[in-house]
Amino acid sequence: MFGQKNPETHEIKMGSSYSVTFLGKVMMFFALALVMSIAGIYVMLNYVFATASFSMGMFYGLFIVELGIILTARLWSQKRVINKIMFALFAFISGMTAAPIIAIAAAEAGIMIVVRALAATVLTFAAAAIFGWTTKVNLIGMRGFLMISLIGMIITGVIGLFIPWGSTMELIYSWFGVVLFAGYTMYDIQKLKKYPENMYIEAALSLYLDIFNLFLYILRAIMASRR
Repeated sequence: MFGQKNPETHEIKMGSSYSVTFLGKVMMFFALALVMSIAGIYVMLNYVFATASFSMGMFYGLFIVELGIILTARLWSQKRVINKIMFALFAFISGMTAAPIIAIAAAEAGIMIVVRALAATVLTFAAAAIFGWTTKVNLIGMRGFLMISLIGMIITGVIGLFIPWGSTMELIYSWFGVVLFAGYTMYDIQKLKKYPENMYIEAALSLYLDIFNLFLYILRAIMASRR
């Protein structure tokens, strides 16, 4: 998802020390990102909201920081120590920015809607990951379509901030987001076989973005379908 010019890549040979080391690091940082996201959600819901210190200005400020970190990933992803700090910080802030929609969903339909969205996310991510890892089809051709679709989603989302749409449009937009990030999951999982060993941070970040966005769009789709 980063489009960086990488050093020579090597196909992963299952059972090799390379694959065990690389995949182990990817999964470790992927798990770290999930934990930091949960921590960010917890802090936002239990400390920021509880003290009534939340404001839209704070939300937009966090979102800008989050966006800045991801857009500058090329600059810090290969710098030791700082890359781990920035990676964890990004996941923590992502959790904080996701907290409002989680709170709104829970307030409107109860906590079970969040649980159902989480269960659907795990199943969708697992299915897409298994397909991406086991398929013999080269998914590299999906890259252009995925990128164009992502840009279209971003532009449409920005327009939606100024021209609110109804529940039907929200449902279509959300389900398209689910399909898009399921596609990204398949692509990024297959891409793990060709990453250079030193790019485990980038690989983990890509997978984290996939599952994080899957969850948000599934939650939005479920909410839209209830309205």
